[in-house]
Amino acid sequence: MRRLPYDIRIAIFLLVGSAVLTLISPEKVARSLSENVGMIVGILLLSIAAVLVSVGIHYLIAPAFVERHLQGNKLRYLVYATLLGIVTPGPVYALYPVMLALRKKGVQNPVLVSFITGQTLIGPARAPLEIGLFGVTFFAYRLALAVVIGPLAGLLYILLSKWLPDRA
Repeated sequence: MRRLPYDIRIAIFLLVGSAVLTLISPEKVARSLSENVGMIVGILLLSIAAVLVSVGIHYLIAPAFVERHLQGNKLRYLVYATLLGIVTPGPVYALYPVMLALRKKGVQNPVLVSFITGQTLIGPARAPLEIGLFGVTFFAYRLALAVVIGPLAGLLYILLSKWLPDRA
């Protein structure tokens, strides 16, 4: 079991927990499922749409474009990094190897901070889910906030690294 990846262990734990709950109280589980079948179907359909959007965006962003527009600490690079983070699909832990490769190519830490902040705040897989569940206005506000907060995080990194220098 320890050899399995962390996310697989969590999935197994959740499946075993669900099975135990079903064995303990099958009527409550059945009632809960039947009362929420509409929401479950909606979330599944939105999840499929989110995966399709993520796959599409993954193929639209060229690695050369990323390298060309992320080579400095200028505000525009922080904005570019935030926007690229917003449209980059996948879980955050899958992006760390990409970030390390970018760092080795000369992308500086404030730009990486803006990138990961943008990806963490939005991420393309969340767009269809949030629009479907909360509406376009809700998502537009979150998107606007992410575009402001991402570069701000990079700027704060620059200020903090002057006070407490970064070894990298």
